[in-house]
Amino acid sequence: MSESAQGGDAAAASKAGTAGLMVGALGVVFGDIGTSPLYAFSTACNYLDAADVEASVLGIASLFFWSLMLVVTVKYLGFVMRADNHGEGGVFALMAQLRPYFSSKKGTPVVLLIMMFGAALLLGDGVITPAISVLSAVEGLEFFEPRLEHYIVPLSMLILLGLFAAQRFGTGKIGVLFGPVMLVWFITLGALGAWQLMQHGLAVLAAVNPYYAVHFLVMHWQQAIWVIGAVVLCVTGAEALFADMGHFGRKPITLAWYCLALPGLLLNYFGQAALVLAAGKAPENAFYALVPDGWPTLALTILATVATVVASQALISGSFALVRQAIQLRLLPPLQIIHTSEAHESQIFIPLVNQCLGGACILTVLLFRSAENLAAAYGLADTGAMIVTSIAYFYVRTRRQEKGMALSLALLVLFFSVDFAFFGANLLKLFAGGYYPLAIAGGAFLMMVTYRAGRRALHAYHNDRREPLSAFLEKLEPGNYQRLPGTAVYLTGNNLTTPTMLASQLRLFGSLRERNLILTMAPESVPRVAGDLITETTPLPHGFVRVTASYGYEDRPDLDAIIEEAERRLFDGAVPEPVAYFASRERYVPTEDGPMPMFMQRLYSLQLRNARPIYEYFQWRPDDFVEVIQTVKFEKSG
Repeated sequence: MSESAQGGDAAAASKAGTAGLMVGALGVVFGDIGTSPLYAFSTACNYLDAADVEASVLGIASLFFWSLMLVVTVKYLGFVMRADNHGEGGVFALMAQLRPYFSSKKGTPVVLLIMMFGAALLLGDGVITPAISVLSAVEGLEFFEPRLEHYIVPLSMLILLGLFAAQRFGTGKIGVLFGPVMLVWFITLGALGAWQLMQHGLAVLAAVNPYYAVHFLVMHWQQAIWVIGAVVLCVTGAEALFADMGHFGRKPITLAWYCLALPGLLLNYFGQAALVLAAGKAPENAFYALVPDGWPTLALTILATVATVVASQALISGSFALVRQAIQLRLLPPLQIIHTSEAHESQIFIPLVNQCLGGACILTVLLFRSAENLAAAYGLADTGAMIVTSIAYFYVRTRRQEKGMALSLALLVLFFSVDFAFFGANLLKLFAGGYYPLAIAGGAFLMMVTYRAGRRALHAYHNDRREPLSAFLEKLEPGNYQRLPGTAVYLTGNNLTTPTMLASQLRLFGSLRERNLILTMAPESVPRVAGDLITETTPLPHGFVRVTASYGYEDRPDLDAIIEEAERRLFDGAVPEPVAYFASRERYVPTEDGPMPMFMQRLYSLQLRNARPIYEYFQWRPDDFVEVIQTVKFEKSG
């Protein structure tokens, strides 16, 4: 085959791969924002000015258009997605880049606390989005047959129950449907909007002129305050553009937005606006009014339900990924993580998170009972997360990327002008339901703050009480202990001090192994560490070796491979058999003299009791394993 032919084949394969990633991005990245037409425009039209319907409709349509352009196209695609962390995105990716620039011995820096709260807000969004998406889709049954209204809530709960029950089987099988389903969905959105424009004329397209948005905000400011709180619904899920960047890459996501998602959304919103403008009033549901009553409504309801299940699945998978990153960054206690695919390491299932999300979503449907009621609770979490992303991006841009301060401040002001307008408008819904996602986010934030503070307290506790390893080795006398054949690997968070299990073994059994490795696995603020993970191998007296290895928050390092590499560097490469692993776990006892408030101490104690040992996140095949349980109790000395 000629070089030109091979080059042509490679180019064709590259285009096919990009096209495949584009379709995949439609399902995972744009699932949430793609189902917003079900409820966003209808919610905004609840605040139409009956005395000036035309100006209101054009103003609302203009606000939808410019919100999509400024938030998604300019902010996220144009700037924020360029602040990736080695190809990974999301608020924790920004946080990981900034941690080296904000170190504090007294506590967690304010900037990092803000980003932690932003991540907590996204978890709150993970509860609201599946509930409102499924409810809004199933409500189409009411327009098909009003007598089915009483089945909307039970059917929505049943769909959510089935969705969360299926998570343990993994997203691999249903994941192949994500892209194609959303491709059909976006084409349908665009086709329905275009049909309405042909029916009622193109006058509504004048809304692309920002004059109509400004005019509406100034002349109808009483309604505009509430309308802005509804307009934000059209950009919910924008954070997913950045958070899921690692799965698809910036180029496929950008192409999918410009070629499919954006045209479909704009045509549908303009189609709904044309329908309302022609009718002179807002229908009960502008989206389902796009099709005739009867079987077309039922068909659209079925397609919308499938699309919302896809969007909900994307949020659930994103929540799993978010919690996993928090665990790797030591912001949450280790939980059981099940890998559901051998081919794709990112496909995971976290049972405890799945149970909490599922229960919270079903409870949300029971409490709010309709998409219109739930819309009052929707928006605060998203807009709060958008503000956090703007702050984090500003710091990454000025600290990590070393960009100019003037342009960075100008961008921050631009982003803030939109973010705070949305956030301020949604604050009006605080007591109507907006408190709900904030309460969820507050609980998640408390979990992270408590675990981080508890870990710092334990670290200080051990530093005060553990003997330096060098002093321990100096006191060792060969005649005072028995040498056993094999290799002992002591997993410890600080290989400069004597591991608890090492001191316990010598004190209780008077024996040591032929070779002893003091191994510390140090997490890095990157998704993955390429190449050799070992950063230190230091031989010590009496057959001891200090080994430090690094890993990223998306890695699952092989401890056996690390030990073999350390042995190869220092000895002949052979690891004396058998190999025994030693690790320790803490049990925290709350006391009046503890370093945290009592309620945080009790929460931290509960976190440790339910945490999975950190070593279970590594790959290893020990011949023997010994775990030491250490009780930690703060008491006044003397």
